[in-house]
Amino acid sequence: MKNTHENEPMVIIGAGIAAVYAAESARKAGFDGRIIICGDEREAPYDRPPLSKKVLQEAEEAAHISLRDNAFYDAHNIDLRLGNAAQRIDREARQVEFSDGTSLGYGTLVLATGSSLRTLPLLHPGMPHVFYLRRISDAIALREALPNIRSLVVVGAGVIGLEVASVANGMGIDVTVLEAGDRPMARATCAEVCEFVVKQHEQRGVRIRTGVSIREVTERSSGYRLALSDGESLDADAVVVGIGVVPNVALAEAAGLETCASGICVDGQGRTSDAHIYAAGEVAFHFNARVGRAERQENWHHAVAHGEHVGRAIVCSGPDYEEISGYWSDQYDFSLQSFGVPIGEQNVVRGSTDIGAFVVFHLQAGVVVGVSAVGVPREMRAGKALVRSAAKVPVSVLRDASVDLAKWREARPSDAESASESA
Repeated sequence: MKNTHENEPMVIIGAGIAAVYAAESARKAGFDGRIIICGDEREAPYDRPPLSKKVLQEAEEAAHISLRDNAFYDAHNIDLRLGNAAQRIDREARQVEFSDGTSLGYGTLVLATGSSLRTLPLLHPGMPHVFYLRRISDAIALREALPNIRSLVVVGAGVIGLEVASVANGMGIDVTVLEAGDRPMARATCAEVCEFVVKQHEQRGVRIRTGVSIREVTERSSGYRLALSDGESLDADAVVVGIGVVPNVALAEAAGLETCASGICVDGQGRTSDAHIYAAGEVAFHFNARVGRAERQENWHHAVAHGEHVGRAIVCSGPDYEEISGYWSDQYDFSLQSFGVPIGEQNVVRGSTDIGAFVVFHLQAGVVVGVSAVGVPREMRAGKALVRSAAKVPVSVLRDASVDLAKWREARPSDAESASESA
């Protein structure tokens, strides 16, 4: 175990999910030095998934999304320093300089700086009636505006955009979703699940238009007129833009750390090219031993797991990171869950997409590498077990809802073992 001297604290830049779990994990692993979490927002660390769901629907919900209460930080001797952005890392002096002119020395530095939203030059943040959704202040501003909006255009048919569309539709707002790609949720799910999701929106009157982009924006007395790439125009009282994120690597890049377009490059322990600096969460282009390559994940599950892994690795190195991550999305009256690879070489449906009770198994070379489900929690649990064991299951078995997959797997452990060995 490595002990850090009291005057050389562990400093964590970023006050999101990965940061909090890294701090907690380091304490559990026996780290006895000071831990300081530094964030540029004034709010205490909070959960982000509710921002596009309950926070938009319920005014009181914003007060209930804190990751931990004050007692937790006191009990774990974690110092929160909020509302002050990190500006520069001096690696030689092992110091971080902040926007208010102060600096902070570190023994170990953890970069959990997360991501920033991609923006559209024609609809940039700060324009009236244009909303981006990343921070709690963004969600509150949109929630307060929604009751006065009659027509809304959502740019981007990813998970966040479709969740916002479902909330707005539920409030009686006329909603059109624009997607430049061939289909909604193209990176997040397979065509079979996408078809179900689109149907749920269209049945409720939401229009989803794919293969179109915005070419010109004209401000009107109320909202905007959007000229589209297909020659048509749309009028809207307000626009929500959700076109993805980019990792916040500027701080690391300026310090000379190894970075790439996918994030801050780290090994299976979370170490950067500087032995005293780690990166955790969605900013990290991390090595995952399970898949044998570096990757970047942008979901809650990974932020928790990688934060925990990095916090523990700082104290006592262990096996490389090998977590399987996933996500969930709440839209209307259904919840979509996905675990592992969300799009396979073959996607096998079990159940009925018509009634919203189905699971899709994602296969690569015959191995179950991912599972997505709506309305069948028991099947989802069984699917997760198949993914974790890298099981090879006949397609006929996966499709047959009369087969209990948990019992089938227990009766054929050799299938899972051989598949795992060959994966």
